[in-house]
Amino acid sequence: MFQFEKIDIENILVIIALSASLIMAIFYGLDNLAMSIVTGLLGYIGGTIKGSTPKGGDNK
Repeated sequence: MFQFEKIDIENILVIIALSASLIMAIFYGLDNLAMSIVTGLLGYIGGTIKGSTPKGGDNK
């Protein structure tokens, strides 16, 4: 069974804001801005997930 980690309110707000700005950029036809927002959103989510995983050697 999958187990999801808790996400703090700051990460949720950043993801919602970037998603809303992405939708607006697509709606107004700003392709370069949309690509930049997608890159930032994926990088932020990837960094958040990578940063929350426990490091090796911390076995307590």
